[in-house]
Amino acid sequence: MGKEGKRIILAAGLSFLVLIGFQYFTPGKTKPTAIKQKAIVTAEAVAPVLAAEIKVVKERTTAESDIANPKTTLKGEDVVIETSFATVTLNTAGGAIKSWVLKDYKESGKPVDMVWKSEKNTLPGILKIPSLKFFDEVLYKSKKTETGVEFFTVVKGVVEITKNYSFGKEKFTSEITLKVKSLNKEVKNILDAKLYLGTGVNNHFIYNAKGVILEKDMAAIKENMQVVSNIYYVDEKLVKNTFAMKESVNEKGEPAFILKDDAKRTENGELSWIGIKDKYYISVFIPKKGSGMKGEEHAVLYNPKMETKANKEIEVNFPLPTSVLLFPAFDGEKGANISVTYYSGPIAYENLKSFKVGLHRAMELGWGWFNWFGIWMLVALKWCFAITKNWGVAIILITVLLKIITWWPTQKSYIAMKKMQEIQPEIAALKTKYKDNAQKMTEETMRIYKEKKVNPLGGCLPMLLQIPIFVAFYAVLANAIELKNASFLIWSDLSVRDPYFILLILMLVTMIIQQKMTPATDPQQAKMMMWMMPAVFAFIFWSLPAGLLLYFAVQNILSILQQWMVNRNAHLVS
Repeated sequence: MGKEGKRIILAAGLSFLVLIGFQYFTPGKTKPTAIKQKAIVTAEAVAPVLAAEIKVVKERTTAESDIANPKTTLKGEDVVIETSFATVTLNTAGGAIKSWVLKDYKESGKPVDMVWKSEKNTLPGILKIPSLKFFDEVLYKSKKTETGVEFFTVVKGVVEITKNYSFGKEKFTSEITLKVKSLNKEVKNILDAKLYLGTGVNNHFIYNAKGVILEKDMAAIKENMQVVSNIYYVDEKLVKNTFAMKESVNEKGEPAFILKDDAKRTENGELSWIGIKDKYYISVFIPKKGSGMKGEEHAVLYNPKMETKANKEIEVNFPLPTSVLLFPAFDGEKGANISVTYYSGPIAYENLKSFKVGLHRAMELGWGWFNWFGIWMLVALKWCFAITKNWGVAIILITVLLKIITWWPTQKSYIAMKKMQEIQPEIAALKTKYKDNAQKMTEETMRIYKEKKVNPLGGCLPMLLQIPIFVAFYAVLANAIELKNASFLIWSDLSVRDPYFILLILMLVTMIIQQKMTPATDPQQAKMMMWMMPAVFAFIFWSLPAGLLLYFAVQNILSILQQWMVNRNAHLVS
């Protein structure tokens, strides 16, 4: 969830801690036991390294040497397949996918192409068999079929290959079938055949007309690259890898950058899928169950030019993820028939869930069980959207539904706070009477709690219900592609910061009103908290998604209504 995810966790936790301090950490009270929380650690963003005045040497680790894409001058012919979801361009040079342009998704006003345009990229569908010295630098013959296109090639004395790309009704999907037969009689057992998924998910770089990056765009590029990672699923266990760089020295003693990590093989077990994802999109290979396939993850070092503010060009460096599917060993003479599903499209819950291989686990809507809660929040929000046909109204509706669900525990919380307020004169008297006997004061305080049926934590513990809701709402609004560009009234995108700050102001005003209405055990402390909490929350929330502020503002309004009902109906306090 990144740095903003930490901030929403901080905000939710802070609200709970402030409520405890506000009500119970006053002098002369029994302090509740401190709650220890485990620190949540997230992976650091893949930050680009500016290499001003530094010669960057294209060094590679041993593990990367056989996976670099050899330069080739082959000029094949394009084969274009139009589907309901994408325009797919394949090429007879390598028989691979050259572009995969989504029809209904745009970034920066342009249709999303899931295939990265760079000579550094090994295109999806490229086959390599190092033991046969075959690296797919060949021209294939092609023919269109009823469902897609078939490629065929024979390299004399080396290999015979057929690749079939079939496009069915499943969205963003192609079934890839390969027939591989060795023609090299000296190589009996093929152990190293591998099929490439490619590098990157989408082109995250912003270039000018000269094809270079501008320094002013580096912040946006860095933000885009934060969430790009290798990812796979083995034995129902999700694994993510992010590769980094390290500074080294070349043979001339000059500074250079190389990849820090070697290629990594997937763990032992049943590989359900392997791929590369960013915030909104994912490309994966899904092998057939029981196929015995494994996976390999690595990175390539990309060194584009950047134009500085001083109009000077320097190199910048990015480690970009690449995924490979490893074939099980097969008899080269008999050959192998391999089938794999290729999905390349949005990280949409229904799409990923439909494969029934745990692909929906690639959605990142929180840590641990927060992710599970976030997915269910998304499902509920989409249900509300199906009714309202507007995401803003859907957020309001689900906020009302959540308030109904949490009404009773919140009611108990408000009543408990009011009871605490009413017994404060007795507590103050005990403080004066037993100012020199802390043990006796504690005993008498607990006696009053028991007689008046007051739970000192009753006003705070129900507030814990809000924390997973806050986190889930943030995760859904900030990461679910369904909420991307979701409009409401004057807001064009509820998944980004409110450009008008209207929702932030509304949230803060309602928070102050709510604080003013909340029963206080210490008027002086209450006055301080009434202004301090909104100030802290303004700092934390100002750049968070507008949809989250909409939820928070509506939640505050409903809480004000509930608090008013409790304050007005004194008979509820018994």
